[in-house]
Amino acid sequence: MNLKESVSDLVFIIRVPIEGVEFAVNESAKLSKAWAKIATILNSLGNPWMLPRNYRRELVALASTYFSAGSDPGITFLALMNKYTSLLNQQIDFQTQALVAITVLSIMIGILSFLIILGVPSIVGVLGIALVPVIHYFQVEITKYDYKKPSIAGAITGTVGYAISYLSHLGIERTVIVTLLGFGVGFAVFYVPQLLRFARDYAGLGSRVLRSFGELLSSPSPESPRPITIIEKELMPLWDYAYSVGVRDFVERIVMVVSAFIDYVKRSIMTGLIYGPFITIGYAFMLFTVYVLASLNAGTALINVPMPITFNISNLSTALVVLAVSTAILTGKAMHSVGLGIVLMPIFLAPLIPLVW
Repeated sequence: MNLKESVSDLVFIIRVPIEGVEFAVNESAKLSKAWAKIATILNSLGNPWMLPRNYRRELVALASTYFSAGSDPGITFLALMNKYTSLLNQQIDFQTQALVAITVLSIMIGILSFLIILGVPSIVGVLGIALVPVIHYFQVEITKYDYKKPSIAGAITGTVGYAISYLSHLGIERTVIVTLLGFGVGFAVFYVPQLLRFARDYAGLGSRVLRSFGELLSSPSPESPRPITIIEKELMPLWDYAYSVGVRDFVERIVMVVSAFIDYVKRSIMTGLIYGPFITIGYAFMLFTVYVLASLNAGTALINVPMPITFNISNLSTALVVLAVSTAILTGKAMHSVGLGIVLMPIFLAPLIPLVW
């Protein structure tokens, strides 16, 4: 979910009770492509129910109903605020359900990868990466990373790892693992400092934003939010607007909306941190199973046993490599970002070293 688009929703809720639907939609359209589309349709047709079916249409329709009925601005705002809070809670529920579904699918992909012993292609483990867009749809874009330097560093270290493996004649499987390990470590060198900086900045985000907006009510010379994070940067125009109006009731409404939005961001992040690690269950199950089979020397034992089906135990490690990469990226994305998934990749690949050496 794009942060600028979300802030434009706040602008609409704050402006519409006083300035009307058309004006509020046009103001939000300056910040958002989605609201620009709504403004175009609304200005042409004049009917909010002709808008595309989504939560913004519900907000516009509700505002139109109250405003056309001549309701008090405070009542209109409370109705919109209740609707907006309900929509945010619904969004968190959808995110939770999506992560639970992805966890189940990742377990199924892990089991399907195990069926390589029956001839299923080892590449099947990469299917997990196809679920990344689903996670991205529900996540709030709370930071932007520089992926250029980490990618270049990863490409260099991965190439070095490949060259060493090739010259050492390690074989395809070992070469792939060493190359991926090199890429993940090189990527982490430039990515982890950005991640730690984000964690430090995010730790006090809620208190900083609410203190800054709260000073509009309590301090004669309030300080605007510092653009430490992208969230504070996007909320600064809203603070400037509240400061320019200065009416206490109006500022209180802005504080309420911002508080609800910050709470939603924190809950969204926490949901990813809680449910993201469960995605590793399928990989952990397959890794444990392969280690058990390796300890029992199952491949050798099955050679002399007559069976109608040929079990290809030797290729399980290949399937694990593919599954490790896709699970790492999917887990990292669910918890925070694809970059975190690449950083986790060496951790997921490390347990495979004893199996292939």
